[in-house]
Amino acid sequence: MSSLHALAEMLRQLYTARQAKVADALLERVPRAALEQLLHESSAFLGYRVRYAVDDALRHRKPAADDHALTVMRAIAAVLNGWLLDGRRPAIRAVLRELSVVELVELAHLPEIHDEVASMTSDFTRGLP
Repeated sequence: MSSLHALAEMLRQLYTARQAKVADALLERVPRAALEQLLHESSAFLGYRVRYAVDDALRHRKPAADDHALTVMRAIAAVLNGWLLDGRRPAIRAVLRELSVVELVELAHLPEIHDEVASMTSDFTRGLP
Protein backbone atom coordinates (compact mmCIF):
# COMPACT_ATOMS: atom_id res chain seq x y z
CA MET A 1 0.00 0.00 0.00
CA SER A 2 1.29 3.39 -0.92
CA SER A 3 0.36 6.79 -2.23
CA LEU A 4 1.21 5.53 -5.74
CA HIS A 5 -1.32 2.73 -5.38
CA ALA A 6 -3.85 5.29 -4.16
CA LEU A 7 -3.05 7.51 -7.15
CA ALA A 8 -3.55 4.59 -9.54
CA GLU A 9 -6.86 3.69 -7.87
CA MET A 10 -7.97 7.32 -8.03
CA LEU A 11 -7.18 7.50 -11.74
CA ARG A 12 -9.03 4.24 -12.33
CA GLN A 13 -12.05 5.61 -10.45
CA LEU A 14 -11.94 8.85 -12.42
CA TYR A 15 -11.81 7.15 -15.81
CA THR A 16 -14.56 4.71 -14.81
CA ALA A 17 -16.76 7.69 -13.85
CA ARG A 18 -15.88 9.38 -17.17
CA GLN A 19 -14.09 12.23 -15.42
CA ALA A 20 -11.14 12.41 -17.80
CA LYS A 21 -10.68 16.17 -17.35
CA VAL A 22 -10.30 15.76 -13.60
CA ALA A 23 -7.86 12.88 -14.19
CA ASP A 24 -5.83 15.04 -16.58
CA ALA A 25 -5.73 17.87 -14.02
CA LEU A 26 -4.60 15.39 -11.36
CA LEU A 27 -1.81 14.11 -13.61
CA GLU A 28 -0.62 17.71 -14.13
CA ARG A 29 -0.45 18.29 -10.37
CA VAL A 30 1.62 15.19 -9.55
CA PRO A 31 5.44 15.45 -9.79
CA ARG A 32 7.08 13.84 -12.82
CA ALA A 33 9.16 11.52 -10.61
CA ALA A 34 6.01 10.08 -9.04
CA LEU A 35 4.44 9.48 -12.45
CA GLU A 36 7.59 7.78 -13.72
CA GLN A 37 7.67 5.60 -10.62
CA LEU A 38 4.01 4.73 -11.16
CA LEU A 39 4.82 3.50 -14.67
CA HIS A 40 7.31 1.02 -13.22
CA GLU A 41 4.47 -0.67 -11.29
CA SER A 42 2.95 -3.85 -12.67
CA SER A 43 0.77 -3.34 -15.73
CA ALA A 44 -1.83 -5.65 -14.23
CA PHE A 45 -2.05 -3.32 -11.23
CA LEU A 46 -2.32 -0.17 -13.33
CA GLY A 47 -4.55 -1.36 -16.11
CA TYR A 48 -4.24 -0.30 -19.72
CA ARG A 49 -6.20 2.98 -19.51
CA VAL A 50 -4.29 4.35 -16.51
CA ARG A 51 -0.91 3.27 -17.93
CA TYR A 52 -1.71 4.95 -21.25
CA ALA A 53 -2.87 8.18 -19.53
CA VAL A 54 0.24 8.39 -17.34
CA ASP A 55 2.54 7.68 -20.29
CA ASP A 56 0.72 10.30 -22.39
CA ALA A 57 0.88 12.87 -19.59
CA LEU A 58 4.64 12.34 -19.26
CA ARG A 59 5.16 12.61 -23.00
CA HIS A 60 3.32 15.93 -23.26
CA ARG A 61 4.48 17.43 -19.99
CA LYS A 62 6.41 20.67 -20.17
CA PRO A 63 9.52 20.92 -17.95
CA ALA A 64 8.10 23.98 -16.17
CA ALA A 65 5.08 21.94 -15.02
CA ASP A 66 7.09 20.44 -12.16
CA ASP A 67 7.62 23.93 -10.73
CA HIS A 68 3.92 23.99 -9.83
CA ALA A 69 3.52 20.29 -8.97
CA LEU A 70 2.06 19.34 -5.61
CA THR A 71 3.02 16.35 -3.53
CA VAL A 72 1.09 13.21 -4.39
CA MET A 73 -0.84 13.49 -1.11
CA ARG A 74 -1.91 17.10 -1.76
CA ALA A 75 -2.97 16.26 -5.31
CA ILE A 76 -5.01 13.31 -4.03
CA ALA A 77 -6.56 15.48 -1.30
CA ALA A 78 -7.95 17.95 -3.82
CA VAL A 79 -9.82 15.21 -5.68
CA LEU A 80 -11.04 13.57 -2.47
CA ASN A 81 -12.56 16.90 -1.37
CA GLY A 82 -14.33 17.19 -4.72
CA TRP A 83 -15.64 13.65 -4.50
CA LEU A 84 -17.02 14.37 -1.04
CA LEU A 85 -19.06 17.24 -2.43
CA ASP A 86 -20.27 14.95 -5.23
CA GLY A 87 -21.30 12.25 -2.74
CA ARG A 88 -18.75 9.69 -3.99
CA ARG A 89 -17.90 8.23 -0.58
CA PRO A 90 -17.32 4.66 -1.89
CA ALA A 91 -14.68 6.03 -4.30
CA ILE A 92 -13.05 7.93 -1.43
CA ARG A 93 -12.92 4.76 0.66
CA ALA A 94 -11.42 2.79 -2.26
CA VAL A 95 -8.57 5.31 -2.48
CA LEU A 96 -8.06 5.54 1.30
CA ARG A 97 -7.83 1.74 1.45
CA GLU A 98 -4.68 1.92 -0.73
CA LEU A 99 -2.79 4.27 1.61
CA SER A 100 -0.50 3.14 4.41
CA VAL A 101 -1.28 4.12 8.01
CA VAL A 102 1.45 6.76 7.97
CA GLU A 103 0.07 8.26 4.75
CA LEU A 104 -3.47 8.25 6.15
CA VAL A 105 -2.31 10.20 9.19
CA GLU A 106 -0.44 12.63 6.91
CA LEU A 107 -3.53 13.07 4.75
CA ALA A 108 -5.78 13.67 7.75
CA HIS A 109 -3.47 16.43 8.97
CA LEU A 110 -3.29 18.35 5.68
CA PRO A 111 -4.81 21.81 6.23
CA GLU A 112 -6.80 21.69 2.98
CA ILE A 113 -8.47 18.31 3.60
CA HIS A 114 -12.18 18.44 4.37
CA ASP A 115 -13.03 17.42 7.95
CA GLU A 116 -15.27 14.57 6.82
CA VAL A 117 -12.55 13.08 4.61
CA ALA A 118 -10.10 13.41 7.51
CA SER A 119 -12.52 11.57 9.79
CA MET A 120 -12.92 8.79 7.20
CA THR A 121 -9.18 8.09 7.44
CA SER A 122 -9.64 6.91 11.03
CA ASP A 123 -11.58 3.90 9.70
CA PHE A 124 -8.30 2.67 8.19
CA THR A 125 -5.70 3.79 10.77
CA ARG A 126 -6.60 1.29 13.48
CA GLY A 127 -7.20 4.01 16.06
CA LEU A 128 -4.07 6.10 15.50
CA PRO A 129 -4.56 9.89 15.66
